[in-house]
Amino acid sequence: MSTFDGKAFGQEIVQIVKDHLERNLSPVAARLDAVEARLLLLEAQAGATKAKPIVRIAARSEPTT
Repeated sequence: MSTFDGKAFGQEIVQIVKDHLERNLSPVAARLDAVEARLLLLEAQAGATKAKPIVRIAARSEPTT
């Protein structure tokens, strides 16, 4: 009867999970890269700059009466 090797079992499970995530997330990462490249191309064509948007928030707002 052999003894249970918890460390080897843990390493095997970690590798299985890593392989599963790589297989399933690599197409998503590739699509994201393609979308980002397309966005950069569209911004360049439109002449858009990468300025931060201006967000205005009222310093103090009171209910109207």
